[in-house]
Amino acid sequence: MHKAEARSGPCPVAGLGNIYKPYQHDGMYELFRRARVEEPVFYSEELGFWVVTKREDVEPVFRDTKRFSAVVASAAVHPFPDDVLSYMRAAGYTLEPVHVNLDGQPHAHIRAIAARFLNIKRLSSYEDQIRRLARDHIEKIKGAGRVDIVETLTYELPAQVVFLLLGESNVNTAKIKSWADKRLMTIFGKLGHDELMEASRELVDFWNYAKGIVADRERNPKDDYPSMLLEIRGGDDAVLTRNQVESLVFALLLAGHETTTNALGNLILELLSNRDQWERLVSDPSLIGAAVEEGLRFASSVVTWRRRALEDVEIGGITIPAGSTVLLALGSANRDEAHFVEGETFDITRRNARDHLSFGKGIHMCLGAPLARLEMRVVIEELVKAFPDMRLVRDQRIDWIPTITFRGPVSLEVELAA
Repeated sequence: MHKAEARSGPCPVAGLGNIYKPYQHDGMYELFRRARVEEPVFYSEELGFWVVTKREDVEPVFRDTKRFSAVVASAAVHPFPDDVLSYMRAAGYTLEPVHVNLDGQPHAHIRAIAARFLNIKRLSSYEDQIRRLARDHIEKIKGAGRVDIVETLTYELPAQVVFLLLGESNVNTAKIKSWADKRLMTIFGKLGHDELMEASRELVDFWNYAKGIVADRERNPKDDYPSMLLEIRGGDDAVLTRNQVESLVFALLLAGHETTTNALGNLILELLSNRDQWERLVSDPSLIGAAVEEGLRFASSVVTWRRRALEDVEIGGITIPAGSTVLLALGSANRDEAHFVEGETFDITRRNARDHLSFGKGIHMCLGAPLARLEMRVVIEELVKAFPDMRLVRDQRIDWIPTITFRGPVSLEVELAA
């Protein structure tokens, strides 16, 4: 749908949709800040999506499940070509929507099952194991002087935590992360045809890995997530199909760690960029929980999320036509000055930081939020204790993951000691 045909109501003059570069994160927050003042809802010509930037508009969309559908939440921004789809179908790739991109009763049913394992009580029980993992990574870099903290700590550790939930050991973490990175790019990135075909082959391998976990748990049940799903299923497709179990395991193998990897990288970057904030944590570690919330608010690892309008609906004075994709700019809503005083300032003592929308709102709110918060708190606690003088390497270039949704530093060089 062309911009001129889609828009109704007053016509904003800023034209920010022509300026917005959805795959480039440098300058993103500055553009969102302009948008909140000049054009809170704008149409992105490049994506064909309506971008919503103010918190007062974003949160109601999350909660309004009658007029907005979640089916597009994890759909490929650029649909796969027919030959790629044919290859994947022939290769047995049968991933189906689960709780993140389902609506209504199917969503409620599957989410309720997943939540029997993915809940704050169960996830909190992994704290000691997470702390051991963090300490093991930190021990390996002590005395190294200068390291890439993403490569040596935040890249692999969250995936290793997911393996705890899945009951997996002796895993090739680097391979799983590589598969997950490719999956992110196929969904939220912009790949050429040859790149997409190669990525689709790796997606099939990734899918088969998830299926292999489920098949093993059928033979050798454990106290883990796939075993619980199979126990609840009890061989009854009316409860859960085998493919739904495999899809839920596959979903955890991506969402369970990519967001936390990026959130940790973002948080460490902001703490070290605002040196006084880091030093406050060193002197008072009790502030670390608050720092995690401010990091999630100020530098979310998920800067946009999607919904589909099920009918013509007005947002911020603009009529969004039925069938349109709405891109909720969480990274903008989380800094909205109408809700967060001096929202563009990173402040670990902010009283309402937890009001951020980084985990969504309403019935689709992220099930893994307690685990992400736990991992972030534990990692920062251990870093502050081990490297109180840690500093950013000066004048380094920060590159970001080139997707419309996930945001985190590809690498982050730090000096571990003064």
